[in-house]
Amino acid sequence: MRKEQFTAVVVTLSLAIPFTILALVAVAWIDDNLARIVASLTSPQVDWQAVVREAWSRWPEVLGMLVGQALIILILVLARDAALAENKR
Repeated sequence: MRKEQFTAVVVTLSLAIPFTILALVAVAWIDDNLARIVASLTSPQVDWQAVVREAWSRWPEVLGMLVGQALIILILVLARDAALAENKR
């Protein structure tokens, strides 16, 4: 049992630490470049109709991700119910 707990902690930290560092770097970059980002969004060179068309063309992907997440949650709920029912026997 101790080995599984240690492995879980190591795996969690090996995933959490790099992503935390990546998030901190991203926040620092956005903080340094926020003025340029806002200026580029408000410039007349941005073709907002093209941006909207591109975003609208991505709705099937977003829908697929939402359905996938709902299925994962459903599987987790059903697996938990099955495990609880099995433990009550």
